[in-house]
Amino acid sequence: MLSNIDLNYLRSVQNLSLKHLGLTKENPSVACLIVDFKNDTQGKVISYGLTSMGGRPHAEVNALKKISNKQDVKYLTAYISLEPCFKKKLDSCSSLLFKYGIKRVVMDSLDPNPIIYNQGYLFLKEKKIKVFLSQSLSKFYEFNKYFYVNQNKSRPFITLKLAISKNGYTKDYNSKDITSKDTQKYLHYLRLRHEAISVGYNTFIEDNPKLTCRLQGIDKNLRKIILCKNDFMKTQSSKKFEFINYKELWKLNIQSLLVEGGLSTFMTFLKAGFYDEIVIIRSNYNVVSSKDKYKIKNRLFDNLMKYSDNNYGNDKIIVYKNK
Repeated sequence: MLSNIDLNYLRSVQNLSLKHLGLTKENPSVACLIVDFKNDTQGKVISYGLTSMGGRPHAEVNALKKISNKQDVKYLTAYISLEPCFKKKLDSCSSLLFKYGIKRVVMDSLDPNPIIYNQGYLFLKEKKIKVFLSQSLSKFYEFNKYFYVNQNKSRPFITLKLAISKNGYTKDYNSKDITSKDTQKYLHYLRLRHEAISVGYNTFIEDNPKLTCRLQGIDKNLRKIILCKNDFMKTQSSKKFEFINYKELWKLNIQSLLVEGGLSTFMTFLKAGFYDEIVIIRSNYNVVSSKDKYKIKNRLFDNLMKYSDNNYGNDKIIVYKNK
């Protein structure tokens, strides 16, 4: 049974795993704490590790390599936000924990990857290591929801994003952005979380979007996907952008996709039910110059399952989940 001390350390690794979220490619952002209980019943953190930017080395490797050779390992507990990987013929995090002599491991959740699921847990048990699993906190799943959907459903996690003016328009001919500067920072953080970003062909031609993540100190290489018809695809060639048909999305080897519009593309995904989350930004700005085709129909979102509703500066951000 896990103590309150164990649960507090698990909360710490969950929060720590947020640091590299969106920067670990196909791997989830995992954290590992090594805690020494030899001289302190509350424990003392002697090392920590995160999944490296780019996905490797894993969090356990980065934490274990910092431990001194003189350390008495008998009283160490490794707190990990995800089950350590295990592959029989390769070096793995589970075998490394065993080699280092770690006697106790507490993990937040099992790895949904069918190749790894439960394998690391069972290996550690077989090696007489005390292993505890707690899924009661469940924050790790929410943090790494893209990874879980990708592993469990063999498709990318799809987020639809749409900004709507106070008077119901999604496009203004007099202004590129209809949301506040503070909200723009949030939207770039949303881009950071995803592996790929896409817009429809018309939006690409009309707006010439950069489709980049512009956050200070962050170097995020987003895959840029332009959704278009087959006849357009034959005439397009670019090193920066991928031109594909809407139906070909499922064949792409991507973990998460942020669909940023325009309205026609958004409605295509919405009507087909091809989404996991919808992020709606309700702006406090009134559009002056636009067309009716860019106006949202009343009560369009009434039947969707609202997950959160928060003010963000002068704007409101509403998140819906797919039922």
